[in-house]
Amino acid sequence: MSDETSASAPAPLPDAPDLEWLRKQAKRRLHELRHTDPDATLARAQLALARQYGFRSWRALKAHVDALTVDGRLAAAARAGDADALVALLDAHPDRLDARVGQHGMTLLHVAAHGGHLAAVDVLLRRGLDPNARERGDDTYPMHWAAAAGHLDVVRRLADAGGDVVGHGDDHQLEVIGWATCWHGGDDDAHRAVADFLVSRGARHHVFSAIAMEREDELRRIVAADPSQLERPMSRNEGHQRPLHFAVRMNRPRMVALLLELGADPQGTDGDGYPPAAYATTPQSALLLAEWDPVSRAVREDGTRAAGTLHLLAKRGDVAGVRALLARGADPDARWSHWGAEVTPLHLAALHGHAEVVRALLDAGADTTIHDSMHDSDPAGWAEHAGQPAIATMLRADAH
Repeated sequence: MSDETSASAPAPLPDAPDLEWLRKQAKRRLHELRHTDPDATLARAQLALARQYGFRSWRALKAHVDALTVDGRLAAAARAGDADALVALLDAHPDRLDARVGQHGMTLLHVAAHGGHLAAVDVLLRRGLDPNARERGDDTYPMHWAAAAGHLDVVRRLADAGGDVVGHGDDHQLEVIGWATCWHGGDDDAHRAVADFLVSRGARHHVFSAIAMEREDELRRIVAADPSQLERPMSRNEGHQRPLHFAVRMNRPRMVALLLELGADPQGTDGDGYPPAAYATTPQSALLLAEWDPVSRAVREDGTRAAGTLHLLAKRGDVAGVRALLARGADPDARWSHWGAEVTPLHLAALHGHAEVVRALLDAGADTTIHDSMHDSDPAGWAEHAGQPAIATMLRADAH
């Protein structure tokens, strides 16, 4: 019998367990395992501990323990937008208003704002939560997350409560308007409305948001005021792309032409030493720009070269491109480094809510149990974090 399974009844949890206790228990179990197996991993120790207490996974055990704590219940209420539950919990535990939840220390206001839960946001603001408190991961305000999700009503409420509509200083160096436009928001009305509202309250476009929204007048204004903006690098999170790289990657041909007209260097390099043309001639960019002829060159006989390509297509929601690569032998479980974490295409498709891509990957045999290297979470966990419960359910159903 292995150390990870047992025929005996599950052990009871102690009174009032918390996540810190759970983490210490996992480390202790790892130490025990390494007495007999020096190669034992933390993930294995966590699974053994979860099964000791009758849970099928470490994530399930963590969720259960978290729900037993006041902070966990507050986070769940904020995540669900349950304003009545927030009121009841905060009436009983007013000292927990400033609770920090999750791995990156989000405030309850971050959680509710990200989900677009206006009533919950209103409760928290009326109770006195600071709309300009930063979380500890990306160093952002709640407004960054509401803008990224296209929740105009929440962005407006935060601004009315004194929220900073500029939001300078986030780890991605994109400010609130960049979070509204530079991820995947330049093409839809909801995110454009958020960007326009931010401008109406005093925010200004920067070079990347102007490119994303194809605002030629803004791009000309920005470069006229400061020509160095033509070569402004993005943050390390985006590989220090320059505006021309970004325009090519975002498939903004008019912006590419305008940047070249204004004097952008076509040989300028990103953080990895690649010029903008590399984004249009590599398989990744060729597929993102729907240049389908190079598809066959995107996959080697062993399928390895398609790893980054498949991830980028999954992240973008390009189901046709994903299916094309899978049909040519791309590995649906390939790991690829993205934002510092080794992830699978399923993680990125789940995070961005692309249900059709998730289904295509599952049909190709993608493994739903693989955990990323930074957050130790499977794709269903990423879907839950991003507020995609239907996709999380789809992934869990496939795992059975």
